[in-house]
Amino acid sequence: MLIFGTRSVEDVLRVLVSVCRVCGVRAEQHVLRSRTKLSLFFVPLLTVSTRYLLECSHCGAVTRIDKEEAHATPADSRPQDARPNDA
Repeated sequence: MLIFGTRSVEDVLRVLVSVCRVCGVRAEQHVLRSRTKLSLFFVPLLTVSTRYLLECSHCGAVTRIDKEEAHATPADSRPQDARPNDA
């Protein structure tokens, strides 16, 4: 007897502070990677599908985004410890 099935695994790729596409509030946006994996005897073997999501921490809305958008660096983002040049 074979025991097989699928399982969804979500990873947080990064957290951005930007305006939500649904509620319009500037809040943390979690960029998520959701992968559906095929498993055999409860051991994940193969990734069947991958999708990228944007989750608003204010309203909880989840929006689907493409891979390029998930990995792109926003133009206005800067590491928190970076300071502008005083030159």
